[in-house]
Amino acid sequence: MNESGQTAPDEVIGLVEASTALWVRLAATRDGDGWAATHVEMTSGVAPASWAPRRWTYDDVVFLSCEISGSEGAAWLQSHEAEIDGVKVRLAETPEGHQLQYHKRSSLQKYGIFEPLHWPSTLYDLASQPLASGPGFGSVIGDGPSFVSFAHAVAGYFGCALPPGGSVDHAAPVFQLTDLRGRITKVLLGSSDIEVHLEGTGLGGMIVELASVAPGPLEELSDESPEVVRFPLPHGLPTGAWIVLKEGSEWIDRKFINYPNTLNADPGVEVVVEPMTELQALVSGGEGPTVEFKSVVPKRDTDTRKKVCATVAAFANGDGGHILFGVGDDGTVVGLSGVDARKECDTVTQFVKSLVMPCPAYRVNRVSDDGDDGTAREVIVLRVDQGEQPPYGIDPAHPKYYIRRGATTFEASSDQVRALARSRPPADQGYQRPNGGEFFK
Repeated sequence: MNESGQTAPDEVIGLVEASTALWVRLAATRDGDGWAATHVEMTSGVAPASWAPRRWTYDDVVFLSCEISGSEGAAWLQSHEAEIDGVKVRLAETPEGHQLQYHKRSSLQKYGIFEPLHWPSTLYDLASQPLASGPGFGSVIGDGPSFVSFAHAVAGYFGCALPPGGSVDHAAPVFQLTDLRGRITKVLLGSSDIEVHLEGTGLGGMIVELASVAPGPLEELSDESPEVVRFPLPHGLPTGAWIVLKEGSEWIDRKFINYPNTLNADPGVEVVVEPMTELQALVSGGEGPTVEFKSVVPKRDTDTRKKVCATVAAFANGDGGHILFGVGDDGTVVGLSGVDARKECDTVTQFVKSLVMPCPAYRVNRVSDDGDDGTAREVIVLRVDQGEQPPYGIDPAHPKYYIRRGATTFEASSDQVRALARSRPPADQGYQRPNGGEFFK
């Protein structure tokens, strides 16, 4: 099966009908004397984590959920009408001859506005577009929790984070076909090996592989469950590392670990690494959109410190990133010699706080490791989070804003600054970062 593609509506209805049970969440807006669906989510196999049987009713919108059989769900789709708790809701139709989109998702992978699932799944659109849009601006208050907007109500009901910009309209209704055959539950990365934990109903005969830019080790699984597989890392974590659980030519679940396949470890994967292993993981990918090397901490040179802070601002305006002090341009870990690393951490903390505006969330840590000659090498790691209130810049007296392109920091144009200002809702709107990878907490 391809990772994404198109299929006929009748085939999707057949998959819905074959499901033993379906967990449904639905949002609808008032349409004359009835209701028209704005969001529909059907999930088979296992209910989404935040799913619950509940009803929220307001003047112009209603939120409904229920558990039904696959045959009942198929009947809804064929009649283009659902009935939950006595409320009838019109569903979107697909014009004759149109195909529907599908996308394969790994466990806990976010796609669209709907809540990530704990098991791998295939997400099928139930129509090419929703039947109706939300009511737009204005508070949502009634027989249910109060929300400042319809978008916030959708996020609260469907257990999702608001996307950048806060819009939830134009989300096609979906059927999520959960695959319980197997999943990767945890990845533990150490200095000498990587440990993969798996579970599922059909692991026997599947293969788990440590893949990367070069061929990696693999192991065939037995019928025992849960499974734990360990792969040695004699040369450290390879560039572009990812764990894939596969059967034949189909991947069942997968987890990307490092650059260039991902900027952060895949969501939901517990990556436990020793500090120097983390450093090696960052260094191995070279400088790029989220990594910058500096051989020394800049002294009282205003221009040099401003350049570092411009990169901090660019990281905050983008997906976050790391600046490594004590690493040469070629990726060699040279360490910081002849300095007090603890005081240097304080120095970095102070000049970032004084020059970057608004100040994003960041952390400064020191990592120590013995070199080949037995001497200790000190590296300072400045971790910058993705900012929640862009644009970020430097020099309050004469503000300049920055973005990252590849391994280079550029001053943002006025159009780019405006786009950054619109790219994310304010922090009090509950925006959550879509990727959960954490280095150097």
